[in-house]
Amino acid sequence: MQVSSVHWPQQVNRTRRLLLFGLAAALCAAGLARIGFWQLDRAVAKETLIAGIEAALSAPLVTLADAEQGSGGLRFRAVRLHGQFDAQHQILLDNQLREGKPGVRAYVPFLLADGRRALLVDRGWLAWPDRANAPPQAELGLDARELEGMLVDAPGAGFALGAAAIPGWPWLTTRIELGSIEQYLGVPLLDLVLEDRQARSATSIRAGMLPPERHRGYALQWFALALAVVLIYLILAWRDAHGKK
Repeated sequence: MQVSSVHWPQQVNRTRRLLLFGLAAALCAAGLARIGFWQLDRAVAKETLIAGIEAALSAPLVTLADAEQGSGGLRFRAVRLHGQFDAQHQILLDNQLREGKPGVRAYVPFLLADGRRALLVDRGWLAWPDRANAPPQAELGLDARELEGMLVDAPGAGFALGAAAIPGWPWLTTRIELGSIEQYLGVPLLDLVLEDRQARSATSIRAGMLPPERHRGYALQWFALALAVVLIYLILAWRDAHGKK
């Protein structure tokens, strides 16, 4: 009885320890697996985006009014627009690397000819190697013009590092929030952005995009890490149960 009373607390402590470590391992593995599934979702989203843009590149152009009246929505529609750029209010999406070089992505409001609304036009990637210099801006004219391009989703929002504030124009930001931009511009914005058909391929959104295969590779790595956590716990639990160091 004395031996049993000595070993019983040790057995209880060992069981509790295994349960706690098991819970921690399960939470860690679940978190890693969730990142893996997120990477798979990103791969599917990239495939959809690439397929939509490729289809729009060869699709016949229609006016925005005709596209709005048609079925299927505006996403990935090839359109022809009339209006002029608001070159004084450029939005620069910061932290955009291209082949290891720092830069920004320029989005410029395009005031439609009807005078009632606008949309952002993706003017492509601009290099900004020296942050001591003023940020680059897209070169634009102020005259009325016709644009041809495809309507795509605005880039996903980055991390919100405090309240959005405008120190001045151009607006250097880490996230594209159409609602905030609309508020400061004072004109309604379409909930899509236009990628200009005439934009150079080197500056297009596809040039700096991770391919779907890369996202699937990352997903495999995260799943492997999740499996490794589970296996390490099982091995350590087995060794502890058998009294091995």
